[in-house]
Amino acid sequence: MSNLPAFAPTEGAVKVVPPPQPAVPTEEEALTQALAPKHSALPLLPPPPLDGAARAKWLAASLDGLFGGPGQIPPPLGAGRVSVLVVDHETGRVVYGREPRASLNAASNVKLVTAAAALSLLGPEYRFRTVLYGPQKISGRYLEVGGELVGDLHLRGGGDPTLVDSDLSDLANQLWALGVRKIKGNLVIDTSFFDGQIVPPAYEQKEESGAFRAPSSAVSLNSNAVAVTVIPAAQAGQPARILVEPESAYFQIVGRVLTATKQPAAPSIETSESSEKTIVTVGGRVVAGQPAHTYQRRVTNPALYTGNTAVAMFLRRGIALQGQVRQGTTPEGQRLLATHVSAPLGVLVHELNKRSNNFAAEQLVRTLGAQVVGVPGNWDKGLEAIARYLDGIGIKRGTYRMQNGAGLYDSNRFSAEQITAVIRAALRDFRIASEFAASLSLAGIDGTLGPRMSGTPAERYVRAKTGTLLATSCLSGTAGSPNRGPLAFSFLMNAVTDMGLARAVQDQAATILAWYLNPERPGQSPLPPTPAQPETATP
Repeated sequence: MSNLPAFAPTEGAVKVVPPPQPAVPTEEEALTQALAPKHSALPLLPPPPLDGAARAKWLAASLDGLFGGPGQIPPPLGAGRVSVLVVDHETGRVVYGREPRASLNAASNVKLVTAAAALSLLGPEYRFRTVLYGPQKISGRYLEVGGELVGDLHLRGGGDPTLVDSDLSDLANQLWALGVRKIKGNLVIDTSFFDGQIVPPAYEQKEESGAFRAPSSAVSLNSNAVAVTVIPAAQAGQPARILVEPESAYFQIVGRVLTATKQPAAPSIETSESSEKTIVTVGGRVVAGQPAHTYQRRVTNPALYTGNTAVAMFLRRGIALQGQVRQGTTPEGQRLLATHVSAPLGVLVHELNKRSNNFAAEQLVRTLGAQVVGVPGNWDKGLEAIARYLDGIGIKRGTYRMQNGAGLYDSNRFSAEQITAVIRAALRDFRIASEFAASLSLAGIDGTLGPRMSGTPAERYVRAKTGTLLATSCLSGTAGSPNRGPLAFSFLMNAVTDMGLARAVQDQAATILAWYLNPERPGQSPLPPTPAQPETATP
């Protein structure tokens, strides 16, 4: 505390008045603000009655205000097509529906189908293995300095969608521990667990370099994406620094990005294929003094990308490769030298649904093909395995269309009735229910729903999967409460002209479901919002 005397203004002195501080909202005001419609076209939300019958009428009227009802004026979405269904999770009783059997583009809600089939057919305990094989003999005693592996080293993949640089480093450590210091042969990348096709079905509809369109392979690394960082120069007129991560001889940078003084458009960064490299073509301008920015772009040859990065990891560990990186198969009779084992599938599906990872979805489809139908895994076999799963839960072939595992582009058609059936089947299957539920984003907390429905009765009480494409927006999952059984729901919206409005409708509809189940919830203090999590794939 200061020892100076307190200042008392004398008569005639100018009195300094501190600026007014913003009022801290009360709990009721904070809740009212959170429940306010996020779009001017949305209706207000009156509180639900406590009486059960009256509350059911409130639910129907509230959802009709969003999706439209018999004899009513068009809903806020106007001409957009919707397929909506809300059912009691335990009994399957229909609570609300609008065109529930309409077959629409389900976007990334297709990942719910992929996740449920993979968990059921492979098991939550399933793990992916990436293995190094070599000749039977290593010269010298184990751990002897200068130990040579005479012959080719084979890296065989099992479709792991989560393999990263540090996993290759661990494989290098295992080789070093065996005494290997030199490989007198080639590094052969064995992708034979999958067939040779690397571009998923329907992905050819657009030629884009974004990481969300990454290719698929039995040997893959970093979701088959490269991080390209652009660092502005200190002075205008100078070229910016371009860094790629991981560093590898596999990448070749072409072009330059100039540093400017005025705000330009974002720099252009595209990737394309040459015979043995991914060409990173850069251009445009960045502003001097701005922080570095990193862009994720797809690679063009996953096997060579992984192999060249592995060579760099070997060198860091003191293991030299005398030969080249090439593709091939592992001969019989090779010796197992090192193994990397992924986390269980029950954990990996978090990446699939919470972060809406397209690459993980396509890896799972091909893995299903290999494990259920037969090696090599491909999309036809994987989709056959998924069709068998859907047959088993009552969704018959010919009533839907599924061409890839991620739901990307104009390639898949499901109805709200079918999506809710998948959700109910997964959550009623004791073997996979907890893993499937945990893979869904939690409203206001994490994943693609982290920034949505925060502070409303839906926060922590709605678990769901988002889905977004051009003119398509979807949300499907469950709404629960502490004291009542949950509801399963699916909101599929096509021909959307206002994406913000579509998401606002979904959020308000999900909030209505949570509030219906727990009408006392608005009397509680809303929980503090959680910062939004970054999205790395099409949600």
